[in-house]
Amino acid sequence: MIGTFDYVRVGSIKEGCELLAARNGGAVALAGGTDLLVSIRNTGRSPDLLVDFKDVAQLNRLVTDNDAGAMIGACVPLNVIADNTVINDRFTALAAAARSVGSYQVRNRATLGGNIANASPAADTAPALLVLGASVNVTGKDGTRKIPIDKLFTGVKKTSLRAGEVITDISLPPVGSRARSAFLKKQRVKGHDLAIINMAVSYDPDAEALRVAIGSCAVTPILLPPVNLSENEPIDELAERLNDIAQAAISPIDDIRASAVYRLGLVPVLLSDLLSVLLAPEGGAR
Repeated sequence: MIGTFDYVRVGSIKEGCELLAARNGGAVALAGGTDLLVSIRNTGRSPDLLVDFKDVAQLNRLVTDNDAGAMIGACVPLNVIADNTVINDRFTALAAAARSVGSYQVRNRATLGGNIANASPAADTAPALLVLGASVNVTGKDGTRKIPIDKLFTGVKKTSLRAGEVITDISLPPVGSRARSAFLKKQRVKGHDLAIINMAVSYDPDAEALRVAIGSCAVTPILLPPVNLSENEPIDELAERLNDIAQAAISPIDDIRASAVYRLGLVPVLLSDLLSVLLAPEGGAR
């Protein structure tokens, strides 16, 4: 049962933010709705007003540039991101993460802004955005501001967004010509299922810096401290070193999808697989 609420489809960010502010917490922003409407149905708690931003042109832009990075509007569907040539080539982890969400039909509606605003610890795009150093641009009644992605998530289904603020776009900084990234997800069944654990890794050979982010293993997605690679360090030794750091940083729980012990055991497996891709002699996938 969805319940009863008012619904407005807005034509501008300003109009939408004014409606959100006027309802004093009783209004909720809608992007794709694939998380929000399910939550309303499952909990029985409906907002007073649903403010639909899907038709705002600015929020549907995807701009990519090899020198400037990428700007992805909050309402850009995940399938558009997954199919974008530059995102696949330069920001590979994000393309793979977007492609892993739900089913093809869901991804035609689901958005990047909605996926991170929902703030699920298992959000598939979050680890990729974390290792890619993304920033989230938000607008509210007091103006606009930029939030580093690692400062957005504050708890289960909680963010640092203020009342009445909406995500307008997600910015990805440019990456080096040899930088590369990858994403993996473990789930119970093949196809559309939430992650038991998901993980993204980025590596820039020029900076010799490697970053790892893990989802579904704490109250928020976790970004590990950057790690410098030792010269000629074997992949298995690096994976073991990273696993020690990861095990100290995460705190998985038992739930319907997996036990905490199983999640802890999957961490070194995914680390080894991702490192094998990124650090392969032939250069891995960029």
